[in-house]
Amino acid sequence: MKRLAVGVLVAMVWGCGGADTTSGGALDDDTGGTGTDDGSSSDDTSDPFNLDAGGDDAGGDDATVGDSGTGDGLVFDTPEDTTCATSEVVAAKPPVDVIVVVDQSGSMYDDNVRVKNGINKLSDYLKATGLDYHVIMIARVGTCSTTSCTNVCVPPPLGGPTTDCDATSKPLRNSLPPIYRTSNSTVSSTNALSMLLSTYSSTTTGIKWSDAVRPEAFKAIVPITDDNSALTAASFDTQLLAKAPVGMFGTASARKYAAFPIMGASTYPSETKCGSTMVNNGSQYIQLVKLTGGKWFPLCATDFGPLFTDMAKSIASAVACEVAVPSPPPGEVFDPAKVNVVYMPSSGGSVPVVKDESKPCASGANGWQMSSDGKKILLCGTACTGLKADPGGKVTVQFGCAGKPPPPPPDGGTCTPFGAKCGDADICCPPLSCLPGPDGSNICRAKGPA
Repeated sequence: MKRLAVGVLVAMVWGCGGADTTSGGALDDDTGGTGTDDGSSSDDTSDPFNLDAGGDDAGGDDATVGDSGTGDGLVFDTPEDTTCATSEVVAAKPPVDVIVVVDQSGSMYDDNVRVKNGINKLSDYLKATGLDYHVIMIARVGTCSTTSCTNVCVPPPLGGPTTDCDATSKPLRNSLPPIYRTSNSTVSSTNALSMLLSTYSSTTTGIKWSDAVRPEAFKAIVPITDDNSALTAASFDTQLLAKAPVGMFGTASARKYAAFPIMGASTYPSETKCGSTMVNNGSQYIQLVKLTGGKWFPLCATDFGPLFTDMAKSIASAVACEVAVPSPPPGEVFDPAKVNVVYMPSSGGSVPVVKDESKPCASGANGWQMSSDGKKILLCGTACTGLKADPGGKVTVQFGCAGKPPPPPPDGGTCTPFGAKCGDADICCPPLSCLPGPDGSNICRAKGPA
């Protein structure tokens, strides 16, 4: 019997088309450490994160977590005559384009200072989670002649290594393309959404930003204002979805964007005005958040650093359940019917995910499935919930081996699966723990901040 050890690495594993399936795999016994077969098994057939993939050592396809060896990796027992030939490609997380549009009316002076002081927290967190992110800033470029200037200056590292935001003239820099890009536009109290639309494909130099967003990227729209929008959320959504090229922002049934405004409302989900200095609670932004599945943040916050970090977590969560399938190495092909998915918590360890194509994700699937165009791996149900609670977690996709079926009916005790809600009496499937999830309720997930 051949043992293939899958260690904790960030990689996509491909099967070579037409390869001799009797030869050894590219993942050798040293990558994960063979360990000992003392991992706890998951007998719950509804568990998409299956720690016992069925069968025993004689049957040849059980999965156990090894507690010794160098990698604490997941070990698959596979018969010699079914060993898969594989090669590896690094897995990239989905791209994210963040479009920030800043109200520069006189009442926003103090708030724009907080934007300057805190916006790097947004980029720092997105970078730490491994997301391929770009930031586009729609705001006025120019110099400040008074101390109450509302121009926005973004300091290093996002604004570039030479940006001096303490200088008398505070220009808005475009010094770090393609990561950071500006659109030189004056935004007033109630036209943030209108300016976002009108500047998108402007013919004026320094304003157009349509060439800075990527068709495949998820877009996070971030208006920052103490007032409401004169343009309704519904009208903005219709016009944005119509922007060329077709599908850039998705469709009404499958949007590729969400709104994350910093505005006059209190902490989400409260819709009351957060303070006496706010002009408006931003009812149209509230409607846009509800329409797109985003989240709002209170402009009354005295420190925007934690606020931008929270926003980054929400953005990362929005794309956590999709993994793009990269191109195979040159000269190789793969069979999309031969796929296995393994989740690797940020705290270490490996957990296989079972395949569930019985229904769409939105209809209650619990596991993973391929997108209709074959370009993405979709995580559904508790698998998705768990990944949202662990932004630093990774997904390894193995191509070239027949997909593992759900485990057999339980014949003993059970453990609570990854992403499922848990209480004091529940035992989470190893290596998971019962910890607070993104909404504050306890779920079985990896250790570390949700």
